[in-house]
This record gives sequence, structure tokens and C-alpha cells, in this order.
Amino acid sequence: MGLTFRTRLLGVIFTLVVLLAVGTLGYMWLEGWSWREALFMTIITLSTVGYGEVRPLSPEGQVFSMILILLGVGGAAYTFSTVTDYIVAGELRGVLRRRRTLRTIRKMHKHYIICGYGRVGRQVVEGLRANRFSVVVIDADPDVAAELDEKDIPHIIGDAADEEVLIQAGIDRASGLCTCLPSDATNVFTILSARTLNPDVYIVSRSNFYESEKKLRMAGADHVINPYWITGHRMAAQLLHPGVVEFLDVIMRQGELELRIEEIRISQDSPLAGKTLGQCQVRTETGVNVLAIRCHDGQIVTSPGPEYPLQVGDALIGLGTVAQLTKLARLAGDNRPWLHMADAH
Repeated sequence: MGLTFRTRLLGVIFTLVVLLAVGTLGYMWLEGWSWREALFMTIITLSTVGYGEVRPLSPEGQVFSMILILLGVGGAAYTFSTVTDYIVAGELRGVLRRRRTLRTIRKMHKHYIICGYGRVGRQVVEGLRANRFSVVVIDADPDVAAELDEKDIPHIIGDAADEEVLIQAGIDRASGLCTCLPSDATNVFTILSARTLNPDVYIVSRSNFYESEKKLRMAGADHVINPYWITGHRMAAQLLHPGVVEFLDVIMRQGELELRIEEIRISQDSPLAGKTLGQCQVRTETGVNVLAIRCHDGQIVTSPGPEYPLQVGDALIGLGTVAQLTKLARLAGDNRPWLHMADAH
């Protein structure tokens, strides 16, 4: 549609230039006027403003002026229809697209909302979509809409701190929210609004300054990440342990690989609850290697021994294939959909 409009607009401009040239040359030839007089007469004739003739016209000049007026009216009508068609069709197309996007979002459950589609937000969206998670992007910049449309990413153009915008993004049905906005103050307001609308949503926030981390946690963020701190540690680790870092990065970022690392929570109805890790025989029953356990109180236990007691709310951090992790998720009673990808095949 954009290319067609540009072509038609170029046609309008070309037609206007030709009419001006023909009219000017015609009056100079028929009436013997100077180019300024001929151009002025051509313009007032084409625009039909009714200023009157520069000089009395000859019979040939009168016929020429009538033809020029008809051509000018036709050209003006064509120009008006071209511009009007573009505006009306563009506005209508935009309205229909927004309605279609809102219908898509209303059908989404357990999705992730990404606030801010800058350099950090783009990476978050790509990482989630690479692992086949549903995302909704909120950004205040209308210029990103074209890119999001091209990638078929549901999005809302608006202020992420606005409760109405968060409701449109399905905050009440979302599994998590990541606020990647460049201003820590805006991130705080966004977290407060999201936490008010959905007390159970898991929130990860970007922090641009170290002193903002406490405020973001007080606002309701479950986890705060400073991209500069993360980048510095990643670069140091890459220098010291390049093979290990690349292996973990491949596992965490490329969802099509055989091996993955997942966190699987133990539910109240799970047969694992109340038993030791050795009694559960996780490796034998599922094939998953338990690398660590995140206790229900948030403490991380690395390399847990077979005597470690498992409790409701503990999370097993395991390494295995999709099928193995799905089996462990069923055993633990963790019903989060992305842990059951093997069941979908």
C-alpha cells in the first residue's frame, strides 16, 4: 500500500509540473508574454482563484485557458482523492490492526509482558520467543509498531505505567512481567501498577543504577537486574571460563537443543514431597541431573546430597532433555505449560 501511494503521489507531482510547463510555454507562444506573466497566469488558471487575466486574451488564448482549467480541476480532484484514500485507508487499517491485536491478547494466558522495546527489551523478547513463549510488548514509541507488526509480535503503544494499558496487555492472566524501561523511576511506577493489578505475577526489572535496586524491590519486583553489572561479570567469566560460559549460554538461549536447564517446583500433591533426594531417585526415574535446589525460603543449595529432604515449594534445578524434564515436572506436580513441551508432541 505504501509503494502504491508513493507511485500515485509521484504521478500527481509529475502531472502538476507538466501542466505548469505546458501552460507557461503555451501563454508565451500564444500571447507573447514573458515567462513570469505566463507562469502567473498558468497558476491562477489551474487553481481557479479568479484573479483575472494578466492582459486581455486572444481567442486562441481563451480556448487554451478553458482547456487548462479543465485539466487543473481534474488534477486537483485526482490529488485530493489520492491523499484522502491514503489517510482514510491508513487510519482504517490501523484501527483494524489494533482491534485484531487486542482480540489476540484477550485470548492469551500465562504469557509474558515486556515493557520497553529498546536494546534490552528486544533481547528479552527474542529469548522468550526462541523458546516458544507468548509475549506482549508495551512501548510508548509509535515508531516501533512497524517492526513489531512485521515480526507478528502482539503489542500495545502506550505508557506501561498506565493501569489501563496493563489491563489491555492481559496483566491479570500473565505469568510474568519484565520492565526494561531506561528510567528507573518509570520502572518503579510500572511495577507498582502491575503488582496492584496482579499480586501473583512474577516481575523482573531492569535497574540502571545500583542505588535504585532497593526501591525497585520495595515497589514489588521479584528480581532486579543491572545490565551493566551482568555484562561486566559475563565478560570476566568469558575471559576465565570461555567453554563453560558458552555451553551454558547455548543451553539457556537456544530452545531447539536437546539439553536444557529448568527449575521445577514440588507441589503439595507430589510424591517427592517429604522424601529425601536419594529416596526419590530422580536420576533413575527421570534421567534428570539435579544441579541445585532452591528452597521454599529462597536459599540455594548447590550439589545437594542424597540425604537432602525435599519439601513442598522447593524447586529442583535440573539438567536434561525436554522429555526428561517433562517427566520430572509430572512427578513434581509442576503444571506450568512450558515444562510439558514433550506432552505436546
